[in-house]
Amino acid sequence: MSHWYEVFDNEEVQLHARKQATHLTAYAAVAVLVTLAGVALGVEGILPMTAVCGLLILTWLGTVHWMTRRMRRLRRLVWCLKLSEERLVGYDYTRRKAIMDWHRVQRVDLTGDGLLIVGPELFAFEIPHLFPDFAALSHRVVYYAELNGVPVSIDGQPWQELDVFQLFPFLADDPASDAPGAAV
Repeated sequence: MSHWYEVFDNEEVQLHARKQATHLTAYAAVAVLVTLAGVALGVEGILPMTAVCGLLILTWLGTVHWMTRRMRRLRRLVWCLKLSEERLVGYDYTRRKAIMDWHRVQRVDLTGDGLLIVGPELFAFEIPHLFPDFAALSHRVVYYAELNGVPVSIDGQPWQELDVFQLFPFLADDPASDAPGAAV
């Protein structure tokens, strides 16, 4: 069965994500060098071997935890997104294809960094605001989300519950607004 898709892509996002992945590789190389230096200092007797082992274990636990979180975030960052009424198809910086059906999407959240489309468990697509046509892309995502009954939120709060005058207080001063307490 063929699907009709709207395609939004930005190779700058892919390049940015690849640079971040390269930096992670450099951090791993630094951790290896620190390990070798620590072991050398321990073997030479300059530092106690128990202290070196303890420090290296803490260093590696912290490094692996941090790198795992960063890699997970890089994997959910999409540079190309295909939208249809049935599903979303996203491509990460390695050009790995991920498919999420709209009925599996739990929510769409507009954040300060862009759009976050949350699926089951840890599966999500993050669309950064770096897309030149981000406004059109976000409107289409919200359109398909509403079409499929997916909740839409802004910074985790449902958009229907937001007080526009609290977000933009200058609107309450507008004589044309219907806000309570607005100038008449």
